[in-house]
Amino acid sequence: MLIAINGTLTLSVGLVARAQLRDGMAFWAAGLACNTAGYVLFMLRGQISDVLSIVLANVFVASVYALFTEGVFQFQKRKPLRWLIWLPVLVTALLFAALIPWQAARMVVGSLIFSAQSAAIVVSLWQRRTSTVGVGQYFMVAGFLTMVVGFAIQLVGTLLRKDEVTSIMTPHLAQTVIYVVAAISVLLVSLGLVVMTKERADERNHNLAMRDELTGLINRRSLLESLAQHLSTAKRHGQPMALLMIDIDFFKRVNDTYGHLSGDKVLKALADVIAQRTRVQDQLGRLGGEEFLVILPNTTVDGAWQLAQTLRQSVAATPFQVMSGESIAVTVSVGLCAVSQFPDPQGDDLMGAADQALYRAKAAGRNRVEVFTPEPAVHPSQ
Repeated sequence: MLIAINGTLTLSVGLVARAQLRDGMAFWAAGLACNTAGYVLFMLRGQISDVLSIVLANVFVASVYALFTEGVFQFQKRKPLRWLIWLPVLVTALLFAALIPWQAARMVVGSLIFSAQSAAIVVSLWQRRTSTVGVGQYFMVAGFLTMVVGFAIQLVGTLLRKDEVTSIMTPHLAQTVIYVVAAISVLLVSLGLVVMTKERADERNHNLAMRDELTGLINRRSLLESLAQHLSTAKRHGQPMALLMIDIDFFKRVNDTYGHLSGDKVLKALADVIAQRTRVQDQLGRLGGEEFLVILPNTTVDGAWQLAQTLRQSVAATPFQVMSGESIAVTVSVGLCAVSQFPDPQGDDLMGAADQALYRAKAAGRNRVEVFTPEPAVHPSQ
C-alpha cells in the first residue's frame, strides 16, 4: 500500500512539477519517487542483495528528507546549506553498510537520523510561517511531526524488544506503527505541498489583478476601491482627507528620446521616490500611464499641500537614470483636493476635482502644485 500511495503521488506531483518555476515542486516529486523506490527495495528484502535492500533502500529514505528540505528552501526563496542537507544521506550510507547484520541497531540508527531530518524540515517551515501565505504549510508541519512521533515510537519499541526484531517483515508493534505513520504522514505532506503551491499561485494572481506590474503599486481598480473605503471612513467619523493626483511632465519626450524601456525605468524610480516620502497610512497607486494617485487619510488641505510640495521638490532634485546610463531631470505636476471642499463628497467628485487641479498645474507651467477651487454656486436670480 505504501508503494501504491507513494507511486501515485509521485506521478501526480511529477506531472504538475515545473523545474523552471522554482517553487519546490520538482524537488518534492523527486522525494516522493525516492520514497517509492525505497519501499520497493524494502519489499524485496531477502530476495535481492542486502546492499540494495538495506543500504540503498535507507539511502533513498534519507534522500527523501534531503529533497523535501531542498524543496522547502526553494519554495521559501532561501539559499540552502547543501552540505548540511545531504550529510545525513552520507552518514546513512556508511552506518547502514556497517550495520547490515544487525536489524535492531539499524532501526535505532534510522529512527534517530530520519526523525532529525523531519524535525529540521519542521523548523524550516516554522521559521517562515508568517511570510508563507495560507494553511498548506501547517499540513506539511503536521506530516513531518507525525513522522517524528512515529520514529520515536519505533525507537522506543525497538529498544524495549530488540531481540524480537529480526526482520523488516517481523510482525512487531513498532514496525506496524511506523508503516501506518508513514502512510498518514506522506498524505499530509503531499496535501500540504499541493495546497501551499496553490495558495501561492492564488496570491500571485490576486496581486496581478490588484497591483501594477511595472511599479508594484496598487492599480487603478484597487485605488478606486481604497478611495471608496477611506472616503466612507472619513465621512462617518468626520475626519479630514485629501487627494493628490500626480503626473510626470513631458513624459512623452522621455519615451520618444530615450525609448520605452527608459520610460519604464523612470516610472519605477519615480514610484520609489514618492513611496519613500509618504506615510504608512497613505495609499499610493498608479492610475495608468504616467499618472499616480495618493490618498491621504486624516489629512487637511494644508498638510496635503506641504506633502505635495515635498514630493514635487524631491522628484525635481532626483537624477533619473535611463537605459543608456545617462541621468535626466524629471518634474511632476500635482493636483490637490480635499473632502472639506465638498458638502457631500463622492469618489467621482474627488477624482474630478484632483484632475481639474492637475490640469491647472499643467496650464500654469508645470512643476507646480495646484489646489482645487470649487466653482461658486450660481443662483437663478443671477
